[in-house]
Amino acid sequence: MKIAIFFSLFILVFGSTGYYLYIRLVQAFEGTFINSKWFLVGYIFLMTSFIIGKIIEQFSVGVLSHLLVNIGSITLGFFFYALLSVVLIDFFRIINHFIPFFPDFITANLHKTRFVLGLITSALVLLIVGKGYINAYTPQITEVEIEINKPKATFETLNIVAISDIHLGTMVNTSKVQRLIDAVNRINPDVVIIAGDNIDNNIKVVMQDQLLELFKQLNPKYGIYSCMGNHEYISGAHHELDYFFQNGIQMVKDTAVFVAEQFFIIGRDDISAQRLSGNRRKTIEELSKEIDFDFPVILLDHQPFRLNETAKFPIDLQFSGHTHNGQIWPANYITGMLFEQDWGYLKKKNTHFYISAGFGTAGMPIRVGSHSEIVYIRMVNKNRVK
Repeated sequence: MKIAIFFSLFILVFGSTGYYLYIRLVQAFEGTFINSKWFLVGYIFLMTSFIIGKIIEQFSVGVLSHLLVNIGSITLGFFFYALLSVVLIDFFRIINHFIPFFPDFITANLHKTRFVLGLITSALVLLIVGKGYINAYTPQITEVEIEINKPKATFETLNIVAISDIHLGTMVNTSKVQRLIDAVNRINPDVVIIAGDNIDNNIKVVMQDQLLELFKQLNPKYGIYSCMGNHEYISGAHHELDYFFQNGIQMVKDTAVFVAEQFFIIGRDDISAQRLSGNRRKTIEELSKEIDFDFPVILLDHQPFRLNETAKFPIDLQFSGHTHNGQIWPANYITGMLFEQDWGYLKKKNTHFYISAGFGTAGMPIRVGSHSEIVYIRMVNKNRVK
């Protein structure tokens, strides 16, 4: 019943906003190809291709589903910023209706004004989406150095590559994953940690395209470790955790591992696990019972909620993701309100936190106001065993 209500609301909102944008396009480019029935057919195809592709994906992963999802994902980017632009323009039109302030050169010939404004808006949307695609496709390396003080650690510096929200699937495909692999290998870390959402929406796509197999090219000294994200449940990947292990990624799900008798990694189950699978995740206190905090301790928790709870324990580093730093402006303002820290470095008591903007993208393959990110963390121990 809930699913039916959700999809009904989605179709209502998406359909009405799509119609609203179409009407504004027809008005702006009156007398052009956009007024033809062929444009309407093409518009409906573009607007529905993502949904159709995702439906096909559930039954058969192949060229057709990939093509439709790719087309639809890019269309969503154009649709979002075109809709935002039109809403903004109409907002000023409403104000002008009650408090006229438009100059004469705008109101003298409304047909010409709409056409010119339509061209300018289309060009701006194209530039925004184009730059957003580049931001998503070219990851930035963020370097962070943190100091810890653990008497039983034998290393002076632990080089960590931290990644979150890879979202392997149709949009984060072989070429983009290979860019990730190559970037990590150039850093040559001691250990790789992943803060969940390895998979996008369908584990079958990842298996079909053998995307996870590419991670076998990584060979960090201490291995690759990941916690669960909400998309591990959405995609069905939580039923295929052995598949991760076969490709060199150890999923640390509500447990802790003592890595080479050097440091601990705690992997929390995602906060949505109980809602999505019925499993109650353990508290940090429960997970800490078998941990010797005289060693360095790293906590992986996909969603960065309740940071104060982590800071109550002598945990050295919490690495999280999920927020995407909003991914597309102005969504970053929303994530900024939802989370104490939605991106970047934070220290609370003796715990260092880093919330990553993530490597991949959700829905639209663009990033506006944020970048695809790989985090290089140097953990320096000031009290190592000699």
